[in-house]
Amino acid sequence: MMKLPIIQILLVLFLVLVFFPNHLTSGLPGQEGRLFSGIPPQNQEVFEGVRAAMKGENEVAERFFAEAMKKQPGSRPGGVDAAMTFIDPSSEFKFFDKMRFWLEKTAEDFPDDPEAFLLLADIAHSEARSLECSMLTRHALSLVEKFHVNPQRQHSLRLYGEKLLANVAEQRQRWDEAARQLTRLHELEPENAEHLYRLGLTLFRLGQKDEAVKRLSEAEAKDHKLLPALILLAQLSEQIGKVDEAAQYLAEAVEKNGDNPRVLVAAADLELIWNHLDKVKMFAEKAHQLDPYSSDAVITLGIVDLYAGDYEKAEEKFMKITELQPNNSEAMTGLALALCEQNDARQLRRAFGVAKRNVDQNPSSIDAQTTLAWVLVQANSLGEAEKILMRYFDANELNSSGAYYLAVVFSKQNRKEEAMLFLQTALATNVNFPKRTAAEKLLKTLTE
Repeated sequence: MMKLPIIQILLVLFLVLVFFPNHLTSGLPGQEGRLFSGIPPQNQEVFEGVRAAMKGENEVAERFFAEAMKKQPGSRPGGVDAAMTFIDPSSEFKFFDKMRFWLEKTAEDFPDDPEAFLLLADIAHSEARSLECSMLTRHALSLVEKFHVNPQRQHSLRLYGEKLLANVAEQRQRWDEAARQLTRLHELEPENAEHLYRLGLTLFRLGQKDEAVKRLSEAEAKDHKLLPALILLAQLSEQIGKVDEAAQYLAEAVEKNGDNPRVLVAAADLELIWNHLDKVKMFAEKAHQLDPYSSDAVITLGIVDLYAGDYEKAEEKFMKITELQPNNSEAMTGLALALCEQNDARQLRRAFGVAKRNVDQNPSSIDAQTTLAWVLVQANSLGEAEKILMRYFDANELNSSGAYYLAVVFSKQNRKEEAMLFLQTALATNVNFPKRTAAEKLLKTLTE
């Protein structure tokens, strides 16, 4: 099939931006789903300017954008539209330099318009340059306060800036500042459950537990998809290492919300971390009884089977989910693990196919990548498995399962000291994983 020239692809993107602005997100990492709302329709000059920008005729584009702003004062500068067209459809920044050029040029040509500064701040935040993000955002918000020519756009830009400041505060773990910023967002958007939810979690980190429960409960009342407050506090307590508090919150959550399948699945996940497999199974089975369509409950039961070494039962459960949800990455991971452990060449080939498809669909997933590596280990393709696993080790992103898989590779290659090192790494954390017992046995064998 003939491929369209890139200029046509970008032109299609621009047409989507113009005619369907409420369906376009920023495309910036960490900002999924943010809408460029409150923006008036763009005019013919912007269209022509973007087309010129895509051809590299920057001076022509600038003239069109200047003319467009004269006709529609307070509208989004055309340079922002030009920048957005240089975001690659796959969300990778193939034309990042051109995008940045037009944002910086817009900030220079229209210094009283906040949007380019906010987008540059958003990029800085996505690259963990929090100081730069904060400075750019505060400057942009100072412009927003004077931006009265388009009240609707002013409101949207103010929200954008306030959200960025909240994100920066959370990124820097400045919880007092985060609480103030999230309170401000709640005042601006009182019906937004996400602001209340984040505020509740932040207040908990500040030790204000009663107020945290209140805010989290208010968030759940506005959005029933959110988990109840007590199970959220159990999860957060576990994350910060307060296991006793987590267990207490968990008990209270199950007592109060024991008829909520999502609470029971969350309870099972916590018990899995603590290696209480009987409780994991009990909570997951009850969740499945209450909601037979809960994929999370079935996946959790499949994970229990993986821990128990009952791979055929695990295969059955994960197959059930992948048949209904072919792109469910967690189910594909579990299915590949269940298949590759059955000492059967046909099942191993199936495992490779599932694991490869999972990686192709979720290339940034560590679980998907390390599972593919384990399937390769089972197929005795040790070199390929080592390449995958070492990539995550070099990036300091290797999880406990991955460390065990790498230890097995080194053990098979008679690299005993390296194998022991990675086994110790895998077992040094409190994180539970299906092969923990196997890792303990292998380490004991190597040290004898």
